[in-house]
Amino acid sequence: MIPFTQDVIYFYATIYGGIIIGLLFDVYRALKANFKIIKHCSLFFDALFWSLTTIIIFITINAIEFFELRYYHFVALFIGFILYYNTISKFILTIINKIISFLTNLFKKTIKYIVSISNNLYYVIIYSLHFLFDIIFYIPNMFLVITRFVKRKSRGKLKIKKRM
Repeated sequence: MIPFTQDVIYFYATIYGGIIIGLLFDVYRALKANFKIIKHCSLFFDALFWSLTTIIIFITINAIEFFELRYYHFVALFIGFILYYNTISKFILTIINKIISFLTNLFKKTIKYIVSISNNLYYVIIYSLHFLFDIIFYIPNMFLVITRFVKRKSRGKLKIKKRM
């Protein structure tokens, strides 16, 4: 039989598991508030949240008592969650919302800069290719036309000079 002090230690350790579940719940609430896709796929993300919660409970109970499940584990998980939710949940939720807002704004700005750079690069490439094609096709053609014109004019001037 386990001494009472050991049970109290297990009880407090399980309270920490409830606090972790409360933290996971705040992360889920912040993600749901900031991203529309999570609202639309609520059934999937609810199942994911509860699966993660179950894994946390099993890890907590396995780390504490090697799967010797007792009634006070559920009470301690509930107390830990309520303690977290009523004390620091609002503060943690605002911090998580600020972090998500910062990361989404950073992602949006990064994508915006990448698009603007690629757009400018597109025009640089297009105008460079246009200039290259002008050099390859237009300028030699212009030289050919000028040489033909000069040959025609020179033939005409030579004929005029011979008649006089």
